[in-house]
Amino acid sequence: MNQTQLRSERLVINAILTNPSCIHDVMSKVTSDMLELPINRLIFDNITELYITQQPINLIALSKHLVQSKSIHRNDAIQEMASIHSAFDYLDKRELSSAMEYLIGESIRHEHIDLGKNLTAMAESDAYDPKKVLDQLQSHIADNKFKSITNKKEFTNEDLLKELDIRMLEASKHDGVSGIHTGYKRFDTVTSGMQPTNFIIVAARPAMGKTQYALGLMCHASVRNNHKGLFISCEMDEVQVMKRVIAVDSGIPGYHLKRGNLQRHEIMRYEKSRQRIIKSNLKIVAGSFTISDVLSLIYKMKYSEGLDYVVIDYIQKITSPGSQNRTNEVGDVSRRLKDMANELKIPVVALAQLSRAVEHRTDKKPMLSDLRESGDIEQDADIVMFLYRAGYYMDTDERMNNPVAEDGYAIIAKHRDGELEDIHLKFDGNVPAWKNPNDKDEYEEEYVQTAIKPNNNFDIF
Repeated sequence: MNQTQLRSERLVINAILTNPSCIHDVMSKVTSDMLELPINRLIFDNITELYITQQPINLIALSKHLVQSKSIHRNDAIQEMASIHSAFDYLDKRELSSAMEYLIGESIRHEHIDLGKNLTAMAESDAYDPKKVLDQLQSHIADNKFKSITNKKEFTNEDLLKELDIRMLEASKHDGVSGIHTGYKRFDTVTSGMQPTNFIIVAARPAMGKTQYALGLMCHASVRNNHKGLFISCEMDEVQVMKRVIAVDSGIPGYHLKRGNLQRHEIMRYEKSRQRIIKSNLKIVAGSFTISDVLSLIYKMKYSEGLDYVVIDYIQKITSPGSQNRTNEVGDVSRRLKDMANELKIPVVALAQLSRAVEHRTDKKPMLSDLRESGDIEQDADIVMFLYRAGYYMDTDERMNNPVAEDGYAIIAKHRDGELEDIHLKFDGNVPAWKNPNDKDEYEEEYVQTAIKPNNNFDIF
């Protein structure tokens, strides 16, 4: 062990024993496995036990705790502790900060060395599987336990109040909406838009219109208002997603785009929408993903290009290798997405599938218990919203002749920072797209043929 490592270990232990005000800071950043000297690790383990049980931490209390422990090295630890205590007469806060940074850095270095050895062994093995090597590397990048320590920022009350002032001012300028506008007006009013760190679940039965709702949100946020958004599709390829984006943004029926059979006025809409999307900050990625794949993709885009929000279609399609069962797997995915939203300070919208339980009830309005593997998703989410429309349960003839068939609702069933509400929307099945009830068709007047005025001047004859 080098002298810098030894001094850093002893300085951190002495700081805890002599300066109670620094205990919380040290315990939030330093763990016993960062210490190399076994005696120091034993001392730190005992400090941790006292800290967890909220007992006083000082030389006397720690010595008593060590005496009561069953470790055969307890007497050596007490002597080492006394030696540490006498070695530092004065504790400089900057020196403590440097010592903690050194221990963290050295621990990361050793972790990288171990990772390199593991990857080399996997690559040289007769059972070499490139997918497993990449999975381990991506998992390390996304889950590095020291990332939260090294990236953690401390805020004073004044800093937090300044941020609150900014959000309040932003909200006052935009009809109470301080976050990213979704284009669904009542949703924005109730939630104040998509807020940083929000984990938003949009859930519904298959073919209810989850993807169309999400794409409507993205068309407003990214195509019309230039926010940087990432759409991760686990069901469709990129071209299929783009076709739906064009349909929602332009109002052209999806089956016209699928057949390539556009009418003259639709060609104009298509070209305008096409130009808007080319200039927009919307990015689409599709495929089969593990949670490590998803996190790596998002972190890379956030730090290389910038990122304002993410939409994932859909959460139950993402796998988490190593999970014991399906419920634990979905719970792990949900927890890590929420952690990522907190760390990157961006809203994450995840679509989710409802179970068949709703189909067996007379009242088919969704409930939180209808979420598949609902426990962890419900717990992690800041907002849980269900999409529901009565027309979904009507047969074709009834749907065509029933005036309420287009009525739909975005049901906010959980809202950590606000009220619950059943938000009335309209569902245009031709596009298909979700719309605000009183929205005017922006293309209606633009494409009405101008009337030809009669020529009443007969002088020319």
